[in-house]
Amino acid sequence: MSFFLSHFNYFAVAALMMAGLFVVFSSGNLIKRMIGLAIFQTATGLFYISLGKVSGGTAPIAIDPASPE
Repeated sequence: MSFFLSHFNYFAVAALMMAGLFVVFSSGNLIKRMIGLAIFQTATGLFYISLGKVSGGTAPIAIDPASPE
């Protein structure tokens, strides 16, 4: 159960991707296909955001030690 809760965002992304692809392949209506592609695109965006989440991470700010502050 803790594995599912710790990786919930990946399961949600997989479900959104499957739903979007299902709409694209099952519908003959072009408007519905566009909605399916939008759902799939949202899932890929959420996937990229989920990959960037690092617990305890900080922003990668490089400070030049030679420059006065």
